[in-house]
Amino acid sequence: MVFQAVGKLLGYRKHKTIKKDSPGKKTSGENEKIYLEPRYTAARVVDADILMLVALPKGLNVEEWLASNASAFYNHVSLLYGSISEFCTISSCPSMKAWATQIQWTDEKGRKRKCSAPQYADYAASIIQKILTDEDLVPTKQCKDFPKTFQPAIQKTFRLLFHLLGHIYTCHFKTVVQLELHPHLNTLYLHFLLFCAEFHLLDSKELASSEDLTTALIQSGPSPKTSGAQSKNT
Repeated sequence: MVFQAVGKLLGYRKHKTIKKDSPGKKTSGENEKIYLEPRYTAARVVDADILMLVALPKGLNVEEWLASNASAFYNHVSLLYGSISEFCTISSCPSMKAWATQIQWTDEKGRKRKCSAPQYADYAASIIQKILTDEDLVPTKQCKDFPKTFQPAIQKTFRLLFHLLGHIYTCHFKTVVQLELHPHLNTLYLHFLLFCAEFHLLDSKELASSEDLTTALIQSGPSPKTSGAQSKNT
């Protein structure tokens, strides 16, 4: 698996012994949203000015900003999923669940089919890598313009990453806590959601699916700073 390999190669997993769920046992977080508990929602890596991190820098093309952030978010989500991928198997996660939704995979021809969570993660990794490394879609040379197909492709990238983050919270949050990675996950999620909201990368239905977590994280953290970084960029 792509994500599992990334997680192991970069050494992101902490050396801890974690008890695996027995076969047939419901995945962690399936019956309770423990990620909403205040003791967990308050955890952050650092009280960063996320609004400043989200804002489009002056003089930078918005497509370039979206592409560079898509690549960065992909790397961070890869690391986090890689840290729990050992516990995300076909037997433990026979379907792709994120929040309250069972998600089906949609192929390039628009056909939907059910698949396990690790299969979905692998498919997502392949598609995202294909998008971000396509020179015609995401040009790296100054003489080339971004095509009209860039926006839907980048929205698809963020939608797939959102599903993976949702699966981690929904089905593997207890493992994340045992690995002491929940501050990283919370910080990444909040940065990701604010970025998507700023540049309209997820539709309202997607955003609503995790509204309870978004609200809990915002309420439990420090008040967002407003140091001139909130001008509309789109």
